[in-house]
Amino acid sequence: LSSFLGVLDIKTGVTIALLFALFNKVTGVYGLIAVVTGAGGSFAQLSLYIYSAIALGGLVWGLNAIKQEDAKNTLYFAHFFFIDHIFSTIWTVFFAVAWWIYTPHDGRRIANSEAQKKMMEGGPINNMTDAERATAAMTIWTHEKSTAATVIIISWLVKIYFALLLYSYASHLRKGSYRSLSQTR
Repeated sequence: LSSFLGVLDIKTGVTIALLFALFNKVTGVYGLIAVVTGAGGSFAQLSLYIYSAIALGGLVWGLNAIKQEDAKNTLYFAHFFFIDHIFSTIWTVFFAVAWWIYTPHDGRRIANSEAQKKMMEGGPINNMTDAERATAAMTIWTHEKSTAATVIIISWLVKIYFALLLYSYASHLRKGSYRSLSQTR
């Protein structure tokens, strides 16, 4: 690759990709804060949040390598980014399987905290029977699952593109060809 989407300089594209990754890792830190302050969560969620907090440091280091146009550290960071993609894929598959297979989509109202219980008790009364609620929930789930799968697949492919972009940038830096690319200023 010699540019970002054929429009922008490859370094700009790498920076944009890493800003998306930075946002992703920061949300993991917020998840960790939520768990620590009592929101609860599974071991898988906690491990993902801890990993995100640690990986945030690697991401900041990588952004610095990109900014300095350091060929060696950019290549190391490209490896880190790809390994991060593998870890993220494992967690995504785990959570997707849990959501698609093990989470009942029957419309039952589940409260995860006392605050949610109070909100449910104070909400408007809905006179649906359990069977009607299950049918309505399955109708929603039928539409929702294809959208969710599409978002997961597109996000996965975009991250592969970002990894290839990062490897290409590192390769151009190593060869000394970055400054000769058509989109480079």
